[in-house]
Amino acid sequence: MTASLRTPWLESRRAAWRRRAQQLGELLYVALGDSAAQGVGTSDLDASYVGLLAARLQRTTGRSVRVVNLSRYGARVKDVIDEQLPQLAGLTPDLLTVTAGANDMRRFDRDEFGAEVELLLGALPSHAIVADLPCFHFGPRELDAVIASRMIADRVRAHRLALAPLHRVTEFRRGWGSFPDFAWDQFHPSARGYRVWESAFAGAVTRRARALS
Repeated sequence: MTASLRTPWLESRRAAWRRRAQQLGELLYVALGDSAAQGVGTSDLDASYVGLLAARLQRTTGRSVRVVNLSRYGARVKDVIDEQLPQLAGLTPDLLTVTAGANDMRRFDRDEFGAEVELLLGALPSHAIVADLPCFHFGPRELDAVIASRMIADRVRAHRLALAPLHRVTEFRRGWGSFPDFAWDQFHPSARGYRVWESAFAGAVTRRARALS
């Protein structure tokens, strides 16, 4: 995606989610996060992991679902805290998912990252479902992602929140066979890749849905 095309495309995507938020539903699903939560890599909102989880929630509960997607392209953990949590304050979600931290791997500082994750988790409702980081497959960012994922998992458990094991399900598919899991940029998930991401949340979302049924 070139710089000249990126901003209009991203604004179009955010506008599509805003329109989706106007649709009524008996249950409210709120998504926090970065470009993956926006569904970058697929043209269909319903093929994003947020769209797939909304469908899972509706299918399991038999109730309609309104989706409010507060995520933003390029968001780091601090951006979720500063920009997205204030918007969450006026909402009472029945389901809340969080995917953040992948963009922090561009400049990973353990102490800073740990403090920000702790601050974020402390502000979430008790039923929030938080993902660790996706597998970067190779290189120094993957080494950092392993460390960061363990930090997130430990803190999620300490806060007694639900963990979506995103790193494990994406690492399991590491190798040339995972090529179709990625979009044209070989970074963001494709529609097939988002089905893999959805599988990381599936167990926790199904349990939450049953509690709401």
